[in-house]
Amino acid sequence: MRLTIVSLLTLSTLAFAGLPKRVNMPVGHTTTLSMPAPVSKVTVENPSLIEVSQRGRQVMIVGLSTGSTDVTVSTADGEMHLRIYVAADKYGLPN
Repeated sequence: MRLTIVSLLTLSTLAFAGLPKRVNMPVGHTTTLSMPAPVSKVTVENPSLIEVSQRGRQVMIVGLSTGSTDVTVSTADGEMHLRIYVAADKYGLPN
């Protein structure tokens, strides 16, 4: 049991390390992300491209306009940096 708890803590810490995670989505669609701890704050670099709401451990992102922006999600475990790319439709998304 102890090994499992330590492993989970290590995995949640690793999720916040490194380069920004990339999220690709088409305009008009919603993406929901689950964080390892309750979200305390979400900062969006360009709020004209996406709409963000939070509830508990979840962050919901809606694509409003094409382009890319950076998002920072803060929890008790740290900050996660995301790069959100919004395309006109699903065919414009990178592979």
